[in-house]
Amino acid sequence: MAGDAVEACMDAYYRAFREADIEHMMDLWADRPDIVCIHPGSPRAHRGTAEVMESWLLVFSRELNIGIEPRIVGRFETDDSLGMVIEEAITRPGDVAPTGTILISQTWRCVDGGWRLAFHHASHGRRADPSPEGMFVAGGGTQTRH
Repeated sequence: MAGDAVEACMDAYYRAFREADIEHMMDLWADRPDIVCIHPGSPRAHRGTAEVMESWLLVFSRELNIGIEPRIVGRFETDDSLGMVIEEAITRPGDVAPTGTILISQTWRCVDGGWRLAFHHASHGRRADPSPEGMFVAGGGTQTRH
């Protein structure tokens, strides 16, 4: 049962993200003062429903025409909690293959019979090294930033 929940949560999250649908995104979050969301490059953690919503509005206000290929690299499941670590391969406009990654950890809780996000932390992963011609080489580079 939880395996199906993992797929359903991922599908709902990426649908809301790709469509830049703030209502759908916020429907995925628990309505609690202790939820936390951190975006790549964010100077701080966004806490509570209002701050989390504002943070997603800022994300959705930017151009989001990037390709995202999510892959679960770690997960845990209980009857009332789901945790996932996801590596997103990112393809930017003009690139023919992924040139970077975003690393995400999420915690979902079963609240009132539905799965809701409690924590989301996304950070920059590795970025491909430029080729001698100045183009990014897919799969290149092994540097990570912490």
